[in-house]
Amino acid sequence: MERLKNFLEKNDIEFELNFDVSQISSIKLGGLLDIAIFPKSEKEFEKLLIFLYKKKFYYKVIGNVSNVLFIENIHYPVIITNKMNDKVVIDKNVVKVSAGVLVSKFCDILKKNGLSGYEGIIGIPATVGGAIINNAGAFGYSISDKLKSIKVFFNGKIFDIEKKEIKFGHHYSNLKGLIILSATFLFEFKNEYDIICLCNEFTYKRTNSQPSGLSLGSVFKQVNGKSAGFYIERAGLKNGRVGGIVISSKHANFFVNDKSGSVLDFLRLLAITQNLVDKEFGVMLVPEIEKVGDKNENFSRFSYSFKE
Repeated sequence: MERLKNFLEKNDIEFELNFDVSQISSIKLGGLLDIAIFPKSEKEFEKLLIFLYKKKFYYKVIGNVSNVLFIENIHYPVIITNKMNDKVVIDKNVVKVSAGVLVSKFCDILKKNGLSGYEGIIGIPATVGGAIINNAGAFGYSISDKLKSIKVFFNGKIFDIEKKEIKFGHHYSNLKGLIILSATFLFEFKNEYDIICLCNEFTYKRTNSQPSGLSLGSVFKQVNGKSAGFYIERAGLKNGRVGGIVISSKHANFFVNDKSGSVLDFLRLLAITQNLVDKEFGVMLVPEIEKVGDKNENFSRFSYSFKE
């Protein structure tokens, strides 16, 4: 770890030792990270990844800590890219953006430049890179819709991948294991007023269908074309609680921290929900959130390989 610390200091890359990840988690849960690293630019990010690869460090890359549950204290480097906001380059209707730019900021820039195609995803609390990895979407829009290509780091190399080479599905891509550095998109021009109206409409729908408060967003993936909330609600679990973690009365696929919850409360409620839904409907709910630090986590440089 001392070698890494020296490298970061020498290259003026922001980091913090014994970082309490609950400070930035969207559900305010999580333990201590031995070291959290916050690259500020694509150049810093590339340099850091190459160093970690050459020195054979195990590490984890996280976007906005909005769908990640840290199970326990983490003793390997965690790179958090939500401060990497250095690049949004617009050339007519082609836009290149760094992976760490927040989707909300990206959508605001598109709106101001009369570029249409992402009105429905404006409220997604993710970085562009994280959104692409998970093919985030809402209201019939997906981040992959307007994607043209991505620049990635994998196995010590940096290269481009065209959209046609990537397999996307509902909240799915086969990119797990690759680290996105930047992405290029192709949009349509539209009147700014019309874009603003659409954005406002979807923001209203999101506000009225999803709970406020501390959460990780949707806890479980869709099943048989239905929201997991459909099964959770019909199993009578709305308002169900373990400690300070509550199943939202507004949307049953959201677990909300009432500010007194713990990681253990969340995991127990998740397991109870899975068991009861399975018993009632014969459906096993699969978590959409990512659990980091779980004893069953694959401690490799990359969690998954690039595959179909």
